[in-house]
Amino acid sequence: MKVLGIVAGPRRKGNTAVLVEEVLAGAREAGNEAVIFYLGDMDINPLGEADVGYLYPDDGFISIMPHLESMGGFVLGTPIYYDHVSSRAKLFIDRLYYYGMSHGEEYRKRFPDDVKCVNIISYGWNRENVYDGVLEWMNGRLTHYWNMKIVGNLKAYGTGGKPANNNKELMDKARELGKRL
Repeated sequence: MKVLGIVAGPRRKGNTAVLVEEVLAGAREAGNEAVIFYLGDMDINPLGEADVGYLYPDDGFISIMPHLESMGGFVLGTPIYYDHVSSRAKLFIDRLYYYGMSHGEEYRKRFPDDVKCVNIISYGWNRENVYDGVLEWMNGRLTHYWNMKIVGNLKAYGTGGKPANNNKELMDKARELGKRL
């Protein structure tokens, strides 16, 4: 099975990236193929306006599409900025509209159902449950619109200035979540 990882933070070595990579390492240990994209390295634009409907830009999102269409597992990691997902995460989710029923049934059929999913949030505030609503929002979008099955969530709280890879418990949990995909 292919597991697609999306890092919606700006830093390739930041906490969000490290945790997505660790979940994917667990997925590989379980015998899965893993592919990762770092949205901070990509040019992905918002939807535009067309004469009828929306204009889907020809940009970096196009390179992700074949992996979306063939995945069996999905990992989305985002830092929390100003109490919600990063702008990159939101833009990525908005671009999934391409696969929406409102765009056309043939497009929705391209997106697989029952994909196993892990959502990851990282934030500096040292309050474990302060952003549970953000995870609920992420889980809700992915289960409601894309029929994903949430395997688990990972909260990397209190990580401001503290590398996640120094937190053995957190890294072990990330790897175990990957094995469950």
